[in-house]
Amino acid sequence: MQEHLKTNILNFKWPNSAPTIYLTLEDIEGSHPIHKSKFSRQIKEVFPDADLSNTDQIFTTFTTEVPDASSIKLNLVDGRELRIYKQYLKHQLRNYFKAKDYVVVKNFVGDVQVWMPSLKGNTEHYNLYYKFSFKIQFAKLTDLPELIVSYDGTSKVLTTSVKDIEDSELIRRCVYGQKTFNYQMDLDTEEKQEFYNAIQFDQAFPIFSLPLARALDIPIEEPVRPANKYQKYIALISKFAEKYLFTEEFKALFPFKEDAFIDVPGNRINHINPNLGLLEFGKDQYGNKKTHLVPKKAMNILNPYRRPNNQNIKIFFICHTSHKDSVLSFYQNLKEGVNTAKNYYKGLEAYVNIKATASKEHFIEFTNENDPIPEIVQKLESLTFDHDNIKYAAFYISPFDKFTPHPDDREIYIHIKELFLNEGIVTQVVDYEKMIVNIQDQYNFQFSLQNMALAIHAKLGGAPWKLAVTDKKELVIGVGAFTNQGENRRYIASAFSFQNNGLFRNFEYFNQNETELLAGSILKAIRDFTSVSQADKVVIHFYKEMSYEELKPIIDGMNKLKLGVPLYILNINKTEAEDMIAYDVNWGDKLMPVSGTYIRIGLNKFLLFNNARYPNDRFYSDTDGYPFPIKIKISSPDEDAFEDADVVLELLTQVYQFSRLYWKSLRQQNVPITIKYPEMVAQIAPRFNNGVPDDAKDALWFL
Repeated sequence: MQEHLKTNILNFKWPNSAPTIYLTLEDIEGSHPIHKSKFSRQIKEVFPDADLSNTDQIFTTFTTEVPDASSIKLNLVDGRELRIYKQYLKHQLRNYFKAKDYVVVKNFVGDVQVWMPSLKGNTEHYNLYYKFSFKIQFAKLTDLPELIVSYDGTSKVLTTSVKDIEDSELIRRCVYGQKTFNYQMDLDTEEKQEFYNAIQFDQAFPIFSLPLARALDIPIEEPVRPANKYQKYIALISKFAEKYLFTEEFKALFPFKEDAFIDVPGNRINHINPNLGLLEFGKDQYGNKKTHLVPKKAMNILNPYRRPNNQNIKIFFICHTSHKDSVLSFYQNLKEGVNTAKNYYKGLEAYVNIKATASKEHFIEFTNENDPIPEIVQKLESLTFDHDNIKYAAFYISPFDKFTPHPDDREIYIHIKELFLNEGIVTQVVDYEKMIVNIQDQYNFQFSLQNMALAIHAKLGGAPWKLAVTDKKELVIGVGAFTNQGENRRYIASAFSFQNNGLFRNFEYFNQNETELLAGSILKAIRDFTSVSQADKVVIHFYKEMSYEELKPIIDGMNKLKLGVPLYILNINKTEAEDMIAYDVNWGDKLMPVSGTYIRIGLNKFLLFNNARYPNDRFYSDTDGYPFPIKIKISSPDEDAFEDADVVLELLTQVYQFSRLYWKSLRQQNVPITIKYPEMVAQIAPRFNNGVPDDAKDALWFL
């Protein structure tokens, strides 16, 4: 079937005549700043008596005439003035929607975002808003200006005003009139103080957050995720464009070439050979190598690639006294399999090819579900473990799910994970309520058990599968991050994979500002690797664009090592690229492009689709998911790094391959483990009281 890819871009025409804008050196009413990076030769010429070299900004009223003000007709061939034209178009966008009484804000990357009130979904506690963003770019995918229209999800705005909320510390972002503001902003400028002092608290309404919802007794519902994100996303932006953009009034500002989202130009589309994502599993009884593309199917018929490095594995449980009987039922299903006609899980040993038995003498029960740690510590101190001969795995049956209203209850599992990790024991959490429901539904329960068996196998040191196609010696280093919203602090973790077969080696984690330590850990991985093998290249997968401060010590270190191999940095947008997507209108109403499809969206910038849809598949299950593409930017500090035309495809292929090595779940991931695993470490490790034990830094206990 021939693909037909469209993208969420609307082409609009260049103006017949470029706009004339008015400029002042002073900030006057109704003016907007123009940063010095946009000072063109034409701007400097209209202020002959001013020394603009020491000026950070001048001001413009755009096309509104100002008496005695200088003016220029924008030259859209000049890069600086083209950026001013973009600023002018964003100004028009804001004014257009503000004039229609909508909330208009900047999103986190500075683009115009419009909040449309929902006709449904409102409750007595909040009003629901759908958020749409606009990004303006010029001739990136086509030869015309481009308006990217994206759906940014929803926000719930409380019906309770700031005035009626007792604990102001819980208030964060609020809607006030047609704008939003952060209630906890630093009042460090006169302008901010003036704004804060003018706020009428009974007219400011906080945006929903879990702490506020708990304080105000607002019911917390588990979010409903659509089976297919593409369907919802495309339906919403199409309806939005039809109703609000394809009107004569809006098209007077943005004269669209067509009232339709554009086709992705054919010369921008390419595909990674799916066979390069081939995975190697355990050999058969005759010693033949066994491979497969899809782990979910392979694990039903093949053995894992490598067992944990210990023949004796014992499992025990930690649970509340009242849950003991249910734990027995759970263990029987885990160990022996499920009782259902269509059976894909016949027990732990059959599924992941390991011997494992229950360790009844290590069973731990507690009576205080809100504070079980003292009881567990007391019991743990009385137990002995034979770590020389046995590998242990503990299942913690949690009385609380992740939506529990009390933060302390959510932290209990983290403390238990640390407690047992210090004893050299890996843990697996099981939500008690969900477990009870699952035991009653044996058919669906087996899929949860498959994922648990997979994760336990990996946590114990096994390798369920690895990449089958690894013909080059490369060191791949992944750096991921997680922001703790409560502390407002970002933690970063680096995970190292030696060579490109994807087998994980070790990690470290740091605070965001520990640049030297991060660089040191990356250089140590490079040094350890190159001391035993000559690398063809060093590749760093980074969760954001790498700054000069982050990159410089790595370059200096590599120069000192005299490696003489190229360094490539891939900025991988781990939050799925929802500002720009593509969709296949020839795949019925499912819309998701084939896995391995990549689209060039700029110089060494790409959208890459990682999913479980392969070219010759006749059937696709919704349970395999519909992940959005990831956005990748490739760069290198080496001048001749891109002389080999094939290197970009090799680097994209590597990302594609590393997204197939996730061992927490059988569902195909869109983000490679080089970003995903470090993010998971950065989410958990900083919450430990005493950090991660050194002997646990080469294990996947965090799955």
